[in-house]
Amino acid sequence: MGNSRGIKSPFRVQVVAQENLEYFRDTVLGVRRYGFSTGRLVFADRWLDHELAGDLKKRVKREGIQGIVAVIHTRAMERRFAALGVPVVNISNSIVHPRLPVVTQDDVAVGRLAAGHLQACGCRAFGFWGQAGASYSEERLAGFYDGLGAGKGNASLAVERCADGAETPADLYARMRGWLAGQPRPLGLFAVLDTYALLLMRAARDLGWRVPEDVAVLGAGNEDFWVEFESVPLSSVRLPARQIGHEAAALLDRMMSRKMRAGYERGVRLGGAEIVARRSTDVIYAEDEAVARAVRFIREQAAGNPYVGDVVKAAGVSRSALQMRFRAALGRSILAEIQRVRVARAQELLANTELKLAVVAERCGFPNSQRFSVLFRETSGLSPSEYRRQFRER
Repeated sequence: MGNSRGIKSPFRVQVVAQENLEYFRDTVLGVRRYGFSTGRLVFADRWLDHELAGDLKKRVKREGIQGIVAVIHTRAMERRFAALGVPVVNISNSIVHPRLPVVTQDDVAVGRLAAGHLQACGCRAFGFWGQAGASYSEERLAGFYDGLGAGKGNASLAVERCADGAETPADLYARMRGWLAGQPRPLGLFAVLDTYALLLMRAARDLGWRVPEDVAVLGAGNEDFWVEFESVPLSSVRLPARQIGHEAAALLDRMMSRKMRAGYERGVRLGGAEIVARRSTDVIYAEDEAVARAVRFIREQAAGNPYVGDVVKAAGVSRSALQMRFRAALGRSILAEIQRVRVARAQELLANTELKLAVVAERCGFPNSQRFSVLFRETSGLSPSEYRRQFRER
C-alpha cells in the first residue's frame, strides 16, 4: 500500500460525487479509468450518505484514504474536506476563489461557444439564465458576453439568475415566465444548465411562443435523458467530463506523490466543450431571404465544401450585395460562416473516423493542414489532434 512518505503506489483514494447527474457520473468514470489504466490508484468503497454525514476525519484514517476527488459546491463543504489532512481535488466549479485545486472545463470558453452557436442562428437579441453565486455561471456569462460583443454594442443581452437562497419550484417557474415575457422576439437564450433551459422552454410555450421559431434555446451539460425528453429536443453544450475526471485523478496522483508542477496548485481548466445541436436551435433568423438562402445552402452543402462563389450563386444576388446584406443580417461574413461550418464538419470527422488530419482538412475544404489547424484552434480552443484525443477519452 502506497503513501505520501515515499512508498510506491498504488494510492488508496476515495471519490465523492453526485450520482444523479450524468456530468459527475462521467467524471467518476474518468477518475477510475486513470486509476485502472495506470495502476497508480485503488478505490475504496464509496461512502454512503450517512457515512458522509459522519466524522470523515476518523473514516479517512480508519480506511487508509490517501487522497480524495470530490464534488464540493459550498465553502462549508470545502472547509470540511480541507481539514481531512489528505490531498483533495475538487471537480465542481461552483466556489468563487476556491482554496482547494479545481479541475473543470474552461467555462469562459463554454460561454463563447454558446454565443457563437446562437449568433449562427441569426439571433440579435439574447438572454442568459444563470445561477447566483456560482463561479461556473459567472464565467460562462463572461464568455457569452465577450462572444456576443455585447460590450461593443453588437448585441442586446438580458441577464437573470436563479436565487442564491431558497426558491420554490413554483416561484422559480413563475419568475422565468415573467422574465421571458419582457424579452424581444426572436430571442437567443443560453441557460447554464440543461434543467434551467428545459424550464425556460416550457415557460416560453406557456406564453404562446414557438421553440425555436420565436426563441432558440441552448443548455449546457448535455444530460442525455433530459435533452431528448421534451417534444422539442434541447441543443446543449457537451462538456469534457471524462477528461476532467482523468485530469483530476492525475493531479491527485501528483499531489500524493509530492510531484506538483508549478501552477497546478490552482487546478486545471480544460477545453474541448462542443455544441450538440438539436431542434431547439434549428432555425435561421434572417428577414433577408437572400441571406436565408445563402445560409441554408452553406449548411446543406457542408460535406461538399462550398465556396463563397457557390453561395453567391445560390443566393441569387451579386457578391458585393450579399456580403453587405449577410453582415448586416448575421454580423459576420460569408467566409466566416463557411469556416464555422467546415470546422463543425471537421469535428464530426475527428470524433467518428480514423482519417488522418491531412485527409480531414482536405475533405472539409481547407487549403492545407496548417491553415486547418490554425482555424480549428481559433474555433474550438484545441488543436485537431487534441480534440480527437479528448473526444475519444470521454
